[in-house]
Amino acid sequence: MTAADPLTIAVLGLGSMGRRALAALQRCPSVQLVGVADRDGDALDAVDTGDLPTFTDSRALLAQTQPQAVYAALPPVPTADLIATCAQRGIHVIKEVPLARNLAEGAGLVRQMEQAGLKLMVATQRRFMLTYRRAFELRRSVGRLFLARAEYLFNWGPVTGWRADHVLAGGGALLELGFQFLDLLIWIHSLPEDVFGASAVNARRDLVDANGRPAPPNTTDDTAVAVLRMPGGGMASLIASRASGPVFEQFALHGQDGSLTADSQRCVLRDPDGRVLDQIEDIDDPTTSASRMIDAFAAAITSGSRTYPCSGRESLLTLAVLDALYLSDKTAAAERPDTMLHASGFTIPDCLIHRPLEGHHAD
Repeated sequence: MTAADPLTIAVLGLGSMGRRALAALQRCPSVQLVGVADRDGDALDAVDTGDLPTFTDSRALLAQTQPQAVYAALPPVPTADLIATCAQRGIHVIKEVPLARNLAEGAGLVRQMEQAGLKLMVATQRRFMLTYRRAFELRRSVGRLFLARAEYLFNWGPVTGWRADHVLAGGGALLELGFQFLDLLIWIHSLPEDVFGASAVNARRDLVDANGRPAPPNTTDDTAVAVLRMPGGGMASLIASRASGPVFEQFALHGQDGSLTADSQRCVLRDPDGRVLDQIEDIDDPTTSASRMIDAFAAAITSGSRTYPCSGRESLLTLAVLDALYLSDKTAAAERPDTMLHASGFTIPDCLIHRPLEGHHAD
């Protein structure tokens, strides 16, 4: 394979995230789609896959199409088996958020792929939105940070499926929704030193299963709040809920020299008195940022680059924060993410060895 050849890739899982990934892959010149799999035949029938081979068994897809990479939009439990299979077959993986149910599980997946000499990317695609990339570029303009804020409301509706089961999901709103914004906080600023978390379960009373029957009670959090102490004396807050609409997201940094506010459509830099110093808008649909992410992954594979953005190893930092937050929810005390990392055999520098020094360009 040369750098000019497209990367052959398949999609596994056609839930809402898998369908978005399929649309993004279809517009990427750097990849060639070779197949799609979902164990639900109706899900396959509901999506226009054109002439692509379709499968209800991912193992059959891997054996027959022999892709160089897969985009795994799967729940955490089947992901573990998939990673083991891909490591054996020499297949690179993009994994939809979250990487795993917890840090220990995520660390195991990272080790399997790295021991096989393969790349594992986690789809934290907000890093590829123009607005959040601009926030990264301007992050030092706010001066010494004293406050960061993140909020994400995404109403899944009354049908949550496997996401409501703690054994299958590992966590709820904090893990799935909070992952994206904790990743942004760590990427743009740093790993929190101490964290305090609290969560709520069953904020909705109208949950039903796929057939419209009353669903069992949630065993995962549908709303969570976190307070984090950052290096240098700053603090941060995170609010995540899948039980209330409309969809809303915002990420903000407040420093001694000004503030940055960003969401999926706009990034604004202001001075301490609120005067606008810089702003951009992004009207692209979400598949555009996903396409940028996929292009970066394909480029790293075809070039053989050591560094690439959003590596599984880098995502262990986020999983460490999440483990600490869930522990804090139980102990009602502050917990340290770096302690979680060390218990899994990693340090902060260990987790950053694949990260490009600036931006998203691979070495």
